[in-house]
Amino acid sequence: MLIFGADREIAAWVGEQLGIRDFGVSSAIGVARGSKIVAGAVFSNFRWPNIEITFAATTPKWATRQVCGAIMRYPFIQLDCRRVTAVTEATNQPARAFLCRFGFREEGIHPDALPSGDAVTYGLLRRECRWIAEEEIGKIRTIAAAAA
Repeated sequence: MLIFGADREIAAWVGEQLGIRDFGVSSAIGVARGSKIVAGAVFSNFRWPNIEITFAATTPKWATRQVCGAIMRYPFIQLDCRRVTAVTEATNQPARAFLCRFGFREEGIHPDALPSGDAVTYGLLRRECRWIAEEEIGKIRTIAAAAA
């Protein structure tokens, strides 16, 4: 089950999992099994056409096609972003592998960018996001063209 409208609670849960005290202005989507949060995605640092995403999970079983699609509709459909950026610790191999499986591409290494050391930046472009149907992306282009 997806959780919307509980941004502070979900961001606090994600932050607790990762040791992040504050995401600043953010929105979040959670995934629950029963009454327990098992995963969350926090969207922060929104500067159109880009937004940053931070994932945390206690199980890999949260990442169904439907859930991933619902999460990625927020930046790509609702906010009309062209890209989503993720930053993780260079030494966090499970997170790096997850981002690649999700469809992100490694873009760069940033020495000493995090308290724990080096950071790695990943990007996912809307046109490359397999979680969003092509017809949904087409709707964005049609709406944007009509508004111009």
